[in-house]
Amino acid sequence: MADSMISGAGPLAGLTVLDLSSGPAGAMTSMLLADSGADVVLVETGARSEVDRTAYRVWHRGKRSVALDLSSPADRDILRRLAATADVLIESLPPGVATDLGIDTAALATRNPRLVSCSIGGYGPDDQRPASDALVAARTGLQWEQRGVPGTALNRISGAPVPLPDLELPDLPANRFGQEGPVFVRSLWPSVGAAYLAAAGISAALRARALTGLGDHVDTSLLRGALAAAGPNWQRAEHPEAEGYWMWVADRRAPEGLFECADGRWVHFWTIRPTLVLEAAEADELVIDGQKDDMRAGHGVRIGMDAGDLVVLYYYHELLREAFGKFPSGQWVAFGAARNLGIALVRSPEEAFSDPALLKQGCVVEVTDPELGPIRHAGVLLEFSETPGAVRGPAPRPGQHTAEVLAGLGPEAPPVETRPTGAAPLPRGPLDGIRVLDLGLGVAGPWGGRVLADLGADVIKVHALHDGYWARTHMGLATNWGKRSIALNLKDPAARAVLDRLLATADVVAHNMRPGAAERLGIGWEQLRDRFPGLIYCHTRGFEDGPRSTRPGTDQTANALAGTEYEDGACRLGMPPFWSRVNLGDTGNGYLWAIAVMQALYHRERTGRGQRVGTAIINATLLLTSYALSLADGSPVDRPRIDAAQRGLSALRGLYRLADDDWACVAVLTDDAWADLGQALDAPALAGDPRFATAAARQRHDAELRAALEPVFARWTAADLAAVIDKRGLACEIVSRTYSTELFDDPEIRRRGWIAEADVPGVGRLAQPGLLVDLARHPGGVVRGPCLAGEHTAAILAELGYDDQSIADLVESRSVLTT
Repeated sequence: MADSMISGAGPLAGLTVLDLSSGPAGAMTSMLLADSGADVVLVETGARSEVDRTAYRVWHRGKRSVALDLSSPADRDILRRLAATADVLIESLPPGVATDLGIDTAALATRNPRLVSCSIGGYGPDDQRPASDALVAARTGLQWEQRGVPGTALNRISGAPVPLPDLELPDLPANRFGQEGPVFVRSLWPSVGAAYLAAAGISAALRARALTGLGDHVDTSLLRGALAAAGPNWQRAEHPEAEGYWMWVADRRAPEGLFECADGRWVHFWTIRPTLVLEAAEADELVIDGQKDDMRAGHGVRIGMDAGDLVVLYYYHELLREAFGKFPSGQWVAFGAARNLGIALVRSPEEAFSDPALLKQGCVVEVTDPELGPIRHAGVLLEFSETPGAVRGPAPRPGQHTAEVLAGLGPEAPPVETRPTGAAPLPRGPLDGIRVLDLGLGVAGPWGGRVLADLGADVIKVHALHDGYWARTHMGLATNWGKRSIALNLKDPAARAVLDRLLATADVVAHNMRPGAAERLGIGWEQLRDRFPGLIYCHTRGFEDGPRSTRPGTDQTANALAGTEYEDGACRLGMPPFWSRVNLGDTGNGYLWAIAVMQALYHRERTGRGQRVGTAIINATLLLTSYALSLADGSPVDRPRIDAAQRGLSALRGLYRLADDDWACVAVLTDDAWADLGQALDAPALAGDPRFATAAARQRHDAELRAALEPVFARWTAADLAAVIDKRGLACEIVSRTYSTELFDDPEIRRRGWIAEADVPGVGRLAQPGLLVDLARHPGGVVRGPCLAGEHTAAILAELGYDDQSIADLVESRSVLTT
């Protein structure tokens, strides 16, 4: 392909993606590919669901639509011909259906050996149970876990006692200590996680195809998306009491930094550094502009991460609650901006879509919908300096491009008898041969490096000499599986010379430093691009590359700004915001930058050119609220929303208490599923009631239907209902309280390699969800446990040509650290 067809049109320009999927995960996956320049052809085989119609206006933007009747032999032939000329195919078909249609992996490979196919299931390849976000979240226990666990999930999984078990809980409205049961949120954790995994797998497989000439089959699921959402917090440690491992952030009892202001609006203050706020609130008026020596975010009290610091947090939380309640939210946001504190307004998605800075960045976009007119929603979430992506128009009407696509369709390709020679699988995975220098900080930075390591890249974590503490925390360990560590004092010229040698060996450099920090170290993009023209340089941020770019960017403040906390907390009904401990903010940023890097590597394989890529935590949180859109004037567009008690989106998409104080979750999306549920619950009169006979009628009488269903579910025990669910395949699940504790010993999970395990000094045997996307031809995998700061310094220096004496001199001068 000519370079002119590639440059500036998105890194995936020239590729055709065939999207046969149903559900949010596949739609979001192909949306990310379309925004990166791929021509996505949406195959529609039936009427679109009205349940999430608003969301699909966002997820299907920029695609072309072809309507096919797959009961027709002629249309099945068209489908096979489309697949024979596609570069990528995404499907979420039930087990066996792809084979019946003649588009299973083996059949496709004989006609299109370059095809990258991707399957997104519910649970496993052979599992027929109904799959939706609500049901998978119930089965995996996310609906309990997202509210947090006393003592953290780490303690419960590892069988460790809860620290400070008699700690008296204060009144923390956002923690909802008085609310019983699990919670149903609007965020689609399993689907967003699965979309990240699918997009990562596809992008990696495309890079491998550029080297070998052959495609691959990528496989993931909503269940694995749920494991991705649980992220760093699902670990089993042999010695969870190891010094520095435990952190209070994931403890349900920990204050979350959410405060109500004088105007009734909420702000998220994170990290909690109380001194400047408390001092300012002593005055009768809030002074926005401060003295120069006041501008440091670290001024005053710093709160540690040990269990005992919860008591300190409670003390300051009450003082901070009084302080924030003294002045309106706008003044506090301005105060935080002036003093470099992380204070963000908890906004609705519609407010986020009206943010001029986000619109200018392009992570919020305005398009003209054929029915609604100008609308705004999540925009381009991956940034490329040489091949920028774009939202190429609104969602199509069903079948809008059928004639256009079929007019360019050639004859069905004959089976290929022999495959190209010299195309052995890449030994380490699809990123074999790629070296990544990971200078990322916290979780949002290094998580993407872990994704790349799992897919075969040689990732060298560049630690600072003082990173030993953080690297041993559960967060630090979670982000650094599969990497090697070199610890450098980058303020020292000798250590900078080491880094320079590393740069000469690198394909990718990635960091999330504040603007200007990398330049001061001599490793800014403009400083490296001419020296290393093939380099992929990744810089990620907390927020847009604009007014907020220098402020502290965190998972919490980005979720506040994008609308996640507002929607999941039912703030429109006067409830407090809700920050979930199952989250894809920081880790979502990591997945996004890993995907951007892989797409840039694919582009480099075709052109030889590197480029700068990026994303932000705010981009990841905008994907979380991509089910929403607004009109251009900020007016909302009707969409499903949760109730004040966080019990569900409707009577048939929500939670119900059972007889034994367990809970069930239903996700009934069709009339047939409703009839089956009514009969199975021994309540056929409900299914036959005219008020509930059709989807439109059920919507009108939703409150009545929920009131009628509550006593029906209350008659069932979890064991009895589970037996009926399994026997009849109902769109219902028992909300698990124990999934995360059973996960690590599940023989099927272990057989599939979805758990990584390693020995870690101090912590002992450590297990955590590992590689959650499978590639058939180029399987990756976790090659080593999490690295500690400086663990591989000597070995890496030797690879760079340093002899033993030179290494000893560097250690002696504290230019480097070895462990």
